[in-house]
Parts: sequence; C-alpha cells; structure tokens
Amino acid sequence: MSGDGDPRDADETFQVLLADGPRFSGPVVDLRARPERPPRRALVDAVRAGGPVPTDSPAIHAPAPGPAHAHVALLTAEAGIDRRSALAAVAAARGVETDHDESLTAARRALRDAPSTPVDAAELREARRRAAEVGTETERLRERVATIRGRVTALRDAEATDATAEALAAAEGSLSETMRRLSEVATERIAAEERLSLLAARARSVRDRRAARLRLEDRIGNEERAVRAARVAAVEDDFATARRRVLAGMDAGPGEDRTPTDEPEALADALAAARLAPVRAPVIVAPDVVAWLGGARATAALLAAPLVIC
Repeated sequence: MSGDGDPRDADETFQVLLADGPRFSGPVVDLRARPERPPRRALVDAVRAGGPVPTDSPAIHAPAPGPAHAHVALLTAEAGIDRRSALAAVAAARGVETDHDESLTAARRALRDAPSTPVDAAELREARRRAAEVGTETERLRERVATIRGRVTALRDAEATDATAEALAAAEGSLSETMRRLSEVATERIAAEERLSLLAARARSVRDRRAARLRLEDRIGNEERAVRAARVAAVEDDFATARRRVLAGMDAGPGEDRTPTDEPEALADALAAARLAPVRAPVIVAPDVVAWLGGARATAALLAAPLVIC
C-alpha cells in the first residue's frame, strides 16, 4: 500500500498516475500525504474512464467498474445510497438469478425486434385529399354525362332541321368527350382509393405495432421491478450482516467525537453495500471516513475492495 504498508496479502491490482507525474500502485493507494491531492470526483471519473484522460487529470488503470460500483464509487462522510437500487446492483454483481430473468430477456428481445416504422401523417392526409377530390370530380362528370345524354335524346327526337342536326352533333361530341374524361377520372378514383386503403391499413398496422410495443414496455417495466425486488430480497440478509459489521467497525473508531457525519446510518448503508459488493475497480474513500474506521488497514479489511484514500 502506498503510504503505510499493505493491509492485505494481495497483488497490486491497479495503478494511479497523477497529473504531475507520480505513479502509485497497490490494492490500496493512500494519497493523504500528498501536498496537493486531486479532486475526488476526478478520481471517480478516472476509474470510470479506464483509458486515456486529459493530461491535466489523474489516470487510473484498473479493472472496469461493475454494476454496483456506481453506488459506492465515492465514500465520504456525506455518502448515502438508494438502498433498493444499490442492493439490486450488488445482487446483479454477485450473479444472483431470479425467476423473472428469462421472461425479462425475452421481452427485451421482442421489443428490440419489434418494427417501429412511423406513420407518415402528411402522406395519409394527401391520399385522403386526393381520394376525395377525384371522388367529387367523378360525381360531377356523371351528372354532366346524364345531362348531356338527355340533351342528345331530346335532339334526336326533335324535328330534323339543319339547326337540330348541328346541335345534335355538338351534343354528341360533348357527350363523347365527357364520357372519356369520366373514364379517366374513374380510373384515377380507383387508384386513389386503393392507395388510401393501403395507407390506412398501414397506419392501422403501425398503430397496432405501437400498441404492442407499449404493452411490451409495460411488461418489461413489470419484469424489471420483479427482478429488482427478487434481487434485493436475495441479498437483504447479507446486507444486514454487512451493515452490523460496518457499525461495529464504526463503534471501534478512535475518540469520542469520531463520527464524521450527522447521518452515520446513511454512511453505514454505503459502506455495507461496498463491503457486500464484489468490487474490483477502486473505491475512493475520504480520509475522515478512513480515520473513523480505524485507519487504512482496518478500512481495507472492512470493505475488502481496492481503495484510493484521498
């Protein structure tokens, strides 16, 4: 251990490289004696980064943080955790399996594979407008054909004169042209209605798929809550044991005014979670917490995790 001897019989597990050049190695790196210490948050960020960092920031080469690390990455006098979230993460890190795992995996896979094609509302609106437009034009031309056909019939029944013959020829020509246009518009109407029907069916399908996705999302939420509850239940007893051990370590700390916080119960939760989790990435611990727990050796033994004291 950099600072006051190795508290555990363990190989060096990580390295800390400070921005001004010094390098430290070990299962515990103690930076309390440094005249200028890096910000704790910068150390947490370095653990999470695990790779290249800005030249003015510390670097930490260590195993990647596991699912529980985010809850215990920084242990200060003000530390606290969301107990259920932390215990669920601890259980996941310990490989706890539940009866809901397979169902959750299947639901997530189904959601991932579910198509999410959006509805083109503008295209559907245009199709409706076009279908209505050609429908109106078709009816108008049908009425026009009926009117002209009546005129043709009347002219054919009228007394034959040059005037009626000329009018009949004009009416028959108009009837022929109007019927041709009616045929074209009727064809356009069929095409427009078919397109509208297709787009409407597609929109219904998209809405159905969207509803199915929402049901899957609800199912996933329910399964996630069930998994979380089962994981929490699986480690609650171990957490209580770890917490008692932590509180015993606190009580063994030096001095009557040894507590560095007005919320020792919250800090005890965080320390117990850190002790319970199989933490491989370094945990950053404040010096007052280390002193409260009886020193670096006692803290390392209590938490059974790689530490940076800063």
